[in-house]
Order: sequence, then C-alpha cells, then structure tokens
Amino acid sequence: MAKTMAEELWTGGKAEQGRNMVLTVLKARFQGVPQEVENAIRQMNDPIALDSWAAQAATSLSMEEFAEALMR
Repeated sequence: MAKTMAEELWTGGKAEQGRNMVLTVLKARFQGVPQEVENAIRQMNDPIALDSWAAQAATSLSMEEFAEALMR
C-alpha cells in the first residue's frame, strides 16, 4: 500500500529528528563525529533504526565502538 503525503512527511520529520539526536549525543560524548560516520547517519531514513543508533551512541564506550555498531 502506498504511503500518503502526510505519512511521508511524518516519517521524514521523524528521521530528521532521529539523525539530529544521534549526532548531538555523539558530539557531546566524543567531541566530534568522523565524516564517514556523519555521512552514514545522514543517509539513514528509518526512524526506528535511528532510535536504536541513539541508544548505541549513548552507551558506546568510544566512537570506534559506535562506528562498528553501525556496520552491523
């Protein structure tokens, strides 16, 4: 079934919020985000995956640990 315009806008808005949340947590915890990690985050459009990534960003012990989790 095709999504309505409202559903598309809602999903897009939720994805943008999720991307911003992940990047904010990473920047606060690790004082920066490598470009390749930021690019991967900015390309993700699934709000559920981004929620998971936000939790991972909050609990990873290092940027490297977070980046490895993205590749899984």
